[in-house]
Amino acid sequence: MPGATGARHRNFMVCLGAFWMGFVGLIWGPTPCVAAAQQGNRNPVSFRRTFGGPGLDEGNAVLQTRDGGYITTGVTASSGTGARNMWLLKVDATGQQLWSRSFGSSEYSGGESIQETVDGGYIIVGSRLSARPTDYDILLIKTDDKGRELWTRTFGGKGWDWGSFVRQTPDGGYVITGWTDSYGAGAGDLWLIKTDAAGVKEWDRTYGGIDNDQGNCVQPTSDGGYIVTGTTTSYSIGQDDLWLLKTDATGNVQWMRTFGGSGSDEGQYVQQTGDGGYIVVGSTTSFGSGDSDVWIIRLGVDGDVAWTRTLGGTEWDWGSAVVQVGDDGFIMAGSTFSNGAGESDVWLIRIDADGHEDWSRTFGGPNLDFGLGLELTADGGFIIAGQTHSYGAGKSDLWLIKTNAEGEVVDQDNMD
Repeated sequence: MPGATGARHRNFMVCLGAFWMGFVGLIWGPTPCVAAAQQGNRNPVSFRRTFGGPGLDEGNAVLQTRDGGYITTGVTASSGTGARNMWLLKVDATGQQLWSRSFGSSEYSGGESIQETVDGGYIIVGSRLSARPTDYDILLIKTDDKGRELWTRTFGGKGWDWGSFVRQTPDGGYVITGWTDSYGAGAGDLWLIKTDAAGVKEWDRTYGGIDNDQGNCVQPTSDGGYIVTGTTTSYSIGQDDLWLLKTDATGNVQWMRTFGGSGSDEGQYVQQTGDGGYIVVGSTTSFGSGDSDVWIIRLGVDGDVAWTRTLGGTEWDWGSAVVQVGDDGFIMAGSTFSNGAGESDVWLIRIDADGHEDWSRTFGGPNLDFGLGLELTADGGFIIAGQTHSYGAGKSDLWLIKTNAEGEVVDQDNMD
């Protein structure tokens, strides 16, 4: 059901943003932050910070900004004019809040993905409730560098339409993926939308069959096309399968892959790797050792599988984001019920280039804590965005965790 799926993404398995600079360098080349991260830094800053009020607040995506600080987006029920509002929060390099913005006046507005744009501002995608009970539209907001709204665009029809991920394209426009039951062939289709720099739609494509199919993450690829991951029920062999689509520059499918078994399997995040292939992370109930495991798939340029790995224990574990770390392997963020201190913990895992675990770290308290967004930082560490019910001021708080290169938080003065 789209409502359950959307809520699960907001609270558990949302893809994150990565930050690129310059038109060609923005998409294909390493950013100053990533380049520096590959070299490392002997004095990384680390911290854990909570942000929020008395209501339910969460962070779905985070990235490092050009000034060395961090920007995160999510949902807040503690501020703004709606019951739940899209939230944009800027902090400095030590995690101290610089400013906060909320957007929305309806029952629900939420941010799922963010990117710093070539002009120094931000692009955010999410969804808003346009009319009760199920008329959601994709919400795209462009801001300046202080988070002040420059323009807003909505996409959708009379059904349930959900925005999951956005990236700026080499021409200065944007590509969005998500889910639609207003258009397409089935109960819900994966939706890919391309806009110009002003957010005006240039084209859109729907992909799917007679059942529910959705997009969770899209990235421009080095050949000018796009790689998209999500979930398909229409083409699955089980409940639903992890879905991967490669398209050309105008959204025509070049190849499509499904991965799964008899259970429920989902792709949450995809990134093109340095050799032109792809790395995908998500979750599987078909394989692994527990109720649900983190699932990682490494593919070649044409979508052929190089290897797959499952990580997890006997309970529910899943992956939300993955980033390549130089040529040495990958770092993943997610959530675990199998490990850690509480009901669920934020989970950070480092694997080598062949998918073998180097180390893992958990962060959390006695209650529910989730890791949703991840990025490399300029000092060689990592920044994680998520949600904590264990710490903070309200029912749940947006949680930012900054670690060193070994995934450790070592500055005890910068705790929750």
